[in-house]
Amino acid sequence: MDTKNTTEEWSWLSKLFHWLTALLIFIQIPLGFYAESLRLSPLKIDVFVWHKSLGMLVFLLVIVRLLWRIKSTIPIALANSRLQKILASAAHGILYGLMLALPLSGWVTSSASNFPVKLFWLIPLPSIVGPDDALKSIAAEVHEICVFVLIAILIVHIGAALRHQLMLGDNALKRMWF
Repeated sequence: MDTKNTTEEWSWLSKLFHWLTALLIFIQIPLGFYAESLRLSPLKIDVFVWHKSLGMLVFLLVIVRLLWRIKSTIPIALANSRLQKILASAAHGILYGLMLALPLSGWVTSSASNFPVKLFWLIPLPSIVGPDDALKSIAAEVHEICVFVLIAILIVHIGAALRHQLMLGDNALKRMWF
């Protein structure tokens, strides 16, 4: 298995980063909504521990993924027009920004709430801000807005991949699958 991308295809490592991130995000979104729907209880706290832990895994994975992307060759875009290339690039940039903003805004929300973050009940993360009700409200609002923007961008991203594969027949999904 080659770990290097080519101008034609993503490497197995890039594919692993992509699909692992996707899996975590598709777990995170309903998990976050479920946690929010619960009344204060030990179950709610446990669900939030899972949500925060997986969110920090996404954060770390995205950092590694970005470093890998910077270091690696990027396959040639399948877009047919300059506008499609710009839109695809913008969508990918927004996705990366959201994958960083969501865990950070969640971490700020927890820190400002004076609620410690422990990864999988074991690894305590430092508070990145002190207790602050106003900051907590702003960070929570940013987190919520980012979730809805992420859902919209994911719909566009998945729709574009399906369009490339099913309508244009240019093997976009094949390039990103193992």
